[in-house]
Amino acid sequence: MPKQSVLPPLVISALLLCFYYLLMPWHDALLMRYPRVIDGAWWQIITGQLMHHDQPHLWFNVIGVWIGWLLFPEQLKHTKHWWVTLPILLASSAGQLLGAPSYEVYAGFSGTLYGLFAYAAFKDALAKQWIGMVVLAALVLKIIFDLDQPATGDAVAVFAHIGGALCGIILVFLSRFSVPKT
Repeated sequence: MPKQSVLPPLVISALLLCFYYLLMPWHDALLMRYPRVIDGAWWQIITGQLMHHDQPHLWFNVIGVWIGWLLFPEQLKHTKHWWVTLPILLASSAGQLLGAPSYEVYAGFSGTLYGLFAYAAFKDALAKQWIGMVVLAALVLKIIFDLDQPATGDAVAVFAHIGGALCGIILVFLSRFSVPKT
């Protein structure tokens, strides 16, 4: 059995750390703000996912990347399995922009993490793996809780999480239908 590739979580972690620590002088220009995106700052759709408000926020997301890698060794085994990160990242930003256009500023990788977890957990659940079923149920409950708690929902980018999670699930369906049957 081939070993699980450590390259994707290393690259993602390095990218998140570099964005925070090396690009801090441009922090404000890289955060995603609805009016700026509408006015043409399209790069914020991507950079807002890679920037963070503070160090604990950054490190929680870096740890989340590694937890996903550890929890889903079959679903995120090879570098090619991580291709879903980019569409999930874009869907997470789109979810936040469309669902909460008045949200002051968005930064963080958690929407993308929700999508990666939903993608891998749903694939595991379809393969009747208990960990996938548990993680998928926990994601759904967490999103419902955040939507139900206005104070928490104001502090958490719920729509980024929803956008990422929905994209992860849709990508599972697309990957199942696009695989040629032999």
